Amino acid sequence: MKKYLIIALAMTTLISCNSNTDMSLFKENKEIAKKYLASYESPTDYENFVSMTDEKIEHQSPMYGAGIVGYEKVLEQGNFYMSNFSDVSFNDARWLPGVDEETLKADGSVRVYGTWKGVSNASGKSFSVDGYHYFVIKEGKIVQSGDFFDATGMVMSVQPDSEEEVE
Repeated sequence: MKKYLIIALAMTTLISCNSNTDMSLFKENKEIAKKYLASYESPTDYENFVSMTDEKIEHQSPMYGAGIVGYEKVLEQGNFYMSNFSDVSFNDARWLPGVDEETLKADGSVRVYGTWKGVSNASGKSFSVDGYHYFVIKEGKIVQSGDFFDATGMVMSVQPDSEEEVE
């Protein structure tokens, strides 16, 4: 019986240590993901955005029909948002640890829900859109990510009024 107690205690300690390591990695990666998203809030941080994006990134684009895109498209989309919108903020963020799909245990990846707000530079119209993002981070760089929000609807909602509508 004593033997089983020792084995059970050892297993509990091992699982606990592994779980703490994964949560520590989550906390570390959460700070990296926060800095990455903050790039959108400050267009002067485009170079920071580029430096944090791994050249082999696989990204689930929010753009209609785009699907999974690579490095060049990620940079293009990031530049589009940073160049065309101002006063951008990510509000009411709810940060959560990502989990391994098989074990459902924290794996160091990061998920976040929140609301993006900002203003179109072209029209001066404001937007507010709820979003969900996930990040897999290796050696301080984003290697896999995904954005889920109505990007097309957001862009269309802030289009300048046509001359016909203004008259």
